[in-house]
Amino acid sequence: MDGFNLYHPIKESGQEHLKWACLWSLGEMLCAAEGLSLVKVVFCTAMPKHLPDSLSRHQTFNAAQIARGVQVIKGHHVPVGDGYSEKQSDINVALSLICDGEDDVYDAAFLLSADSDQIATAHMFRQRLAPKGKQLFAAIPPSKTYPVEYKSLGVPKRQISFMMMERCVMPAQVQGKSGMINRPEEYAPPVGWVHPLDRPKGKAPKVPKDIKWSKPVGG
Repeated sequence: MDGFNLYHPIKESGQEHLKWACLWSLGEMLCAAEGLSLVKVVFCTAMPKHLPDSLSRHQTFNAAQIARGVQVIKGHHVPVGDGYSEKQSDINVALSLICDGEDDVYDAAFLLSADSDQIATAHMFRQRLAPKGKQLFAAIPPSKTYPVEYKSLGVPKRQISFMMMERCVMPAQVQGKSGMINRPEEYAPPVGWVHPLDRPKGKAPKVPKDIKWSKPVGG
């Protein structure tokens, strides 16, 4: 999965606590809907070394994902004009998908990205892996659009919702190999929020009118 494709819709929504979601749980949710068993989750990202605070949160997030069984592949950022651009995420997603298919790691894969650059990956999948019986789904992040080119390649759409992300939110502490991993303060849920799994009959909690959702923060 392309980490930034999932991160930006969450950041834009202002629901900071959804950043602290377990990607393995999200994978299980997608697989369960298709009657599949999850065997691997690959999270491709880029480390923002030019932003110390964001880097620290990112490292904590990565550690929590690894503790939950996710493979994290790291890219980097490079200076571009007055800013920075992330590099390697797209290619790492493509390489992981194709190589794991060739190695017979999976029978079906979910390509979590709405980036049209991954159309080339879908083309390669159709040529090399579809004839071997492999199946590909396009897992589209919240508020993102399904690239129309996928349809002509026989790649069905599976939409990820904010509600699904909410169900994947991890507890404030995650057990790692060398100790507890503490959730960054910036990712704490708003006052009054209750995890969907703890809500009576799955209903949303009643939040007082004077309580506002947290504002977006960088990283």
